[in-house]
Order: sequence, then structure tokens, then C-alpha cells
Amino acid sequence: MADMTCSRAVLLHLDAAALTDDQKLLLERSAGTSRAVYNWGLAAINAWNGRRYAWLRERAHAVTRTEGEAQTLLGDADWRRGALLQAPEELRRRPNRTSLGRRLTELSSDQGSRFHWWHAENHGVSRFVVSTALGDLDAAIARYWDHLGASTRPSREPRKDGRPVGWPRFKKKHRSKDSFAIFNLSVTSRGDDPWKMIDQGHRIRIPNLGSLRVHENTRRLRRWIQRGAIPKSARFVRRGTRWTVSIVLEIPAEVIPAPVTTRRQRAAGAAGVDVGVHSLVALSTDELIGGYPSAAFWRRLRRLQRHAARKRGPTHEQGPSAGWAETTRRIARLQHVDAVRRRGRLHEVTKRIATRFETVGIEDLAVAGMTAAPHPKPDPDHPGSFLPNGRRAKAGLNRSIRRAAFGEIRRQLHYKTSWYGACLVIVDRFAPTSKTCSGCGAVKATLCLSERVYRCERCGLVLDRDLNAARNICSLALTRSAVDTDDVKSCDTPTPSRSRPTRRWGPADLPKGRPQRPAMDLPSPPP
Repeated sequence: MADMTCSRAVLLHLDAAALTDDQKLLLERSAGTSRAVYNWGLAAINAWNGRRYAWLRERAHAVTRTEGEAQTLLGDADWRRGALLQAPEELRRRPNRTSLGRRLTELSSDQGSRFHWWHAENHGVSRFVVSTALGDLDAAIARYWDHLGASTRPSREPRKDGRPVGWPRFKKKHRSKDSFAIFNLSVTSRGDDPWKMIDQGHRIRIPNLGSLRVHENTRRLRRWIQRGAIPKSARFVRRGTRWTVSIVLEIPAEVIPAPVTTRRQRAAGAAGVDVGVHSLVALSTDELIGGYPSAAFWRRLRRLQRHAARKRGPTHEQGPSAGWAETTRRIARLQHVDAVRRRGRLHEVTKRIATRFETVGIEDLAVAGMTAAPHPKPDPDHPGSFLPNGRRAKAGLNRSIRRAAFGEIRRQLHYKTSWYGACLVIVDRFAPTSKTCSGCGAVKATLCLSERVYRCERCGLVLDRDLNAARNICSLALTRSAVDTDDVKSCDTPTPSRSRPTRRWGPADLPKGRPQRPAMDLPSPPP
């Protein structure tokens, strides 16, 4: 039986000042190639979906008399599966990573193709950039189907481009995140050499890119290699004005110690974690942990954005000025520094919680619903006019909720508790943790967001509302995790949401495909 292995990633930051002109050009060219191949593959899949739907529509009109009957037939999943069995071979198999790769190789040999430069020029871009871009597209489509199969919500209205919600989008230059991956970091003519990529204490060696200097010391990477790890791949991501590289290591399972609950964790017991905006984290041990302060960031960002607005931007007929470009770079750097500091604060807080307690309880919050825009309020006295609905104030609250990163806190606690021998319990999102008194259990009918202090009318408890919610979360995590699972679920279990209005099945539901399922397995229309 093959040896068991697991993966670990080491994040490093490239030193931009030490990059040569050729390395900068290769990084830009590799990111552009990855984006172009991804968009080309997505366009090919969308065209294939359109041809398949057109064939089904023609088939439905051939066996019906009216448009309504044809739409009813198209909405029947069983009929679609049976009809696709008679479709041409190329309509029954969705283009995947392998077929698209073969097609791209053919196009690179065609002089009239946009990808002919790949075959004709000495560009220096690794071949893994193309394969990983197509692999990322396959993974995006698989995530769409996994979410569609696990979700209990009715389908939402399609996007403006006619595609269903969640379907992969085209990547746009300067707006989407630039990234690409390179494999075979340790492959040599004599076999795998894990020390091949280690150049010096602050340098790594990547195929096609050469020696790259990083800000961090490679000590952590070298220690993993000494314990038997093998570097497999390197994914480069542009964050702001800088590049980061994540080295993926394949590590033997026996060298990773099993998670053990420490004496300190057993003594501390359980803790409830309530995330919020006023305080980043409130613990049931009556601790309020603040996030990274943002007042100075917003002040500097507003000043720089005003400077950029007064300069000649990219929409001018003469193009952007040098001052506008410099101000834009300063804005990008400021946002990058703020993101790094907030990310570091989140890691500091989540590790502190995972290493201190044996059981950690946290709520399953619906962040998308919490940050939704308020509905317009029509004015009954003046048709066509609307009353104030607090949209501007809600926009500020939404901005603060997104900066707090509720989902990222839960994600980090999910894997860090498994690393440090703790247990994570997810409490149901509809449990009234904020309205319930942690002393007597009384539940308030309403609780305004402006009420920062919880006052119980039955027992007289006066406590910060976040600390009160954290105590209730801790009680639910302790009392129901082993007995009742109505309000406690694992992280992989989707939470059913309130019902939404259904809609008719249409063309936007059909043009999809999934590698794991037969090509004729299409989503059925809602009842």
C-alpha cells in the first residue's frame, strides 16, 4: 500500500526590488497567459452549452405544436436526459481540461490563431501555466455544481449576462486577481531532489523564473524538507503591487504529530465565540478582543482618492497622467498594507482561541444576508417616488461587517482547532443568542442593534450584548453537541434558508456541465 501523505503550504513574499527585468516580464507574461487561457476555455464551454441548448430546443419544437408545450418539455429533466442520448457525441461530453488542452495545442500550430505565439516565440512561459489555468476552470465549474447540489434554496434570477448565479465569470485585466502555478519544482534527471529549489537563506529557485529573493527566511521550508517533505508546486499571486508565492509541500503523514489536547485546554474547557463589528471577537470568558484599528486607514484612503480624482485619469482622451498613476500605486500599497495587518490580526486571534480551549462554539452567520442592501420604500402619496430607507447608513455597516471577515474567522478556526486538538461546534444561525438572557434563559421579542448593553427584565442581568451572546453560544455548544444536533452542525453541512419565490425554468438553467456527472444530468426546474 502506498505511503500516506498530506499537503502543507508555505507562503512567501517576493522582494520586488530584487527582481530582474526579465523576471518581472515573465511574471506579467505568465499571469496574462493564464488569464487568456482561462477566458478562452470558458468561452468554449459557454459556446458548447449554447449549441446543446439550441439542439434541445429544436428537438422540443419538433415534437410539440406550441411554444408553451416546448417550454414544458424543456423543463422536464427526464425528457432532457433521454433526448441527449440521441444527440451527437460532441454535445454529450462537456469540454474539460484534457480536451481543451488538446484543442489549444492545435491552435498554437495554426498561424491564424491568437495562440500561435505560444508555438512560434521564445516566450519563456512554463507549460504548466496553461494546464493549471484549465484546471482552475474545471475546479470552478465543479464548485458550481457542488454548491448547486448541496443548496436547498430555490434558484435565483440569472445574471445580467444570462448565466446562472455562481457560474464562472470571465477574468478582466487589472480587476481580477493575477495568478498562475508552476509544477515540478524538485524534478531532476536523477529523480526528485527536494533541495533543488533552496538557493540561499532568502532565495528560492523556480523553473523558468530562476532565483527569486523572498522577504522571509526559508528556514521553515528547509525544516520541512529535512523531515521528508517534497516541494510539488508554486502558485504565484499578485496582491496589490507585490507578488506572493505559495509553496505546496507533500509531507509523509508519519512526520506530522497527531493533534493532542493540552492540559491548559482541558482546564479552560469550552468557550463561545461571538464575532461582531464593535469588538472583533467576544468570548464567553468575558473577554472582548478588538480588531485592527481602521480610522487612520480610512482617513489616508479618502485623502489619496481625492488627490486621484483631481488628476487626469484613464478616461481622458490623452490618457492618465504620471501623477494619477503614482497616486493609484500609493492607494494600492495602502490597501495592501491594511489587508496584511488585518490578516495578521485574524491569525493571531484565531490561534489564541484554538490553543486555549478544548471546545470552541461559533455561530453559523448568513453574511450575505447581513450585508444585503435595504429594499426601497415606495411613497404612497407620490407614486414613482421613494422614502428614505437608510441605505447610506446600511452601506457603512456592510463595509464594517466585510472588514471584520466573519467567514474568514470561522474558516481559520475550522482548521486550526483540528491542528491543536480542539473541537469546533457550529451553532445554528437561527438560534436567538443575542436576545436570550444567559442568566435565566428569557428571550426578548426585539433587540435593536443600537442597544449595546443587554438588560434582562426578569432576573435583572446587565451585561454587554456581545458577551451575553458568547455565553449563550458556549451553552449551546456544550449542551447540544453530544445530545441534540438540531442547532449544532458540522462545517460541511449547509444551513437551509427561508423560502424564496420560485421562478420558471429557462435557458439560463441549461447551459452547464459537470465532469463527475453524465452530461445529460441537468438541474430540474423548481416546482
